[in-house]
Amino acid sequence: MRSDRKIIGILIILLGVLIILTILYFGFWRQNTPVVDDNTSQATTTTQLPSGKTIITTTPGDVPRNQQSYDISSEPVHEFNVNDLEKMAMAFSERLGSYSSQSDYSNFSDLKIYMTESLKNWVTQYSAELRDAREGTSYYGISTTAIYVKVKSFDDVGGRAAVTVTTERRESTETINGGDPFRQNIDLSFEKINGEWLVSKAYWSTK
Repeated sequence: MRSDRKIIGILIILLGVLIILTILYFGFWRQNTPVVDDNTSQATTTTQLPSGKTIITTTPGDVPRNQQSYDISSEPVHEFNVNDLEKMAMAFSERLGSYSSQSDYSNFSDLKIYMTESLKNWVTQYSAELRDAREGTSYYGISTTAIYVKVKSFDDVGGRAAVTVTTERRESTETINGGDPFRQNIDLSFEKINGEWLVSKAYWSTK
């Protein structure tokens, strides 16, 4: 009777150990088995591209809609015309007719780049005469504003042009802009030398 109880006790102990081992075995196996997320698997599958395909990393906004190159050399060369002549004549007459003893008649020297050699020589002599005449005297100045321009002739092929500019001038002897204004015309002759238009003659009319 006692031997039967021992056998039953041993069987119960063995059964308990077996149950514990079974629990430990399945618990360890579940911990080491990776859990697969259906959403992750699906996302990974959809992002795969066939081999040989190029992945585009730019957005539509990064790509120019209409990429064009511009060649500035294709622009036509500007040719000197009557409008250019009028602007040049008005600017020249204003600068030529505006000078003072205070500035030592520097306007004449500034304009030499727009003159032919013969006019340069005349201007050099004329400015020297003005300095000598005003030496030791009080201030003298005259200002000129171009009002109207008339092109008498313009021959681009022959390289000759004639322009008359109507100006308003004001002389000052002691105070700047102290005199009364008066109208005076200036006749300008142009010559085209080496492709450049230059003033060859300048004549002021009488007041």
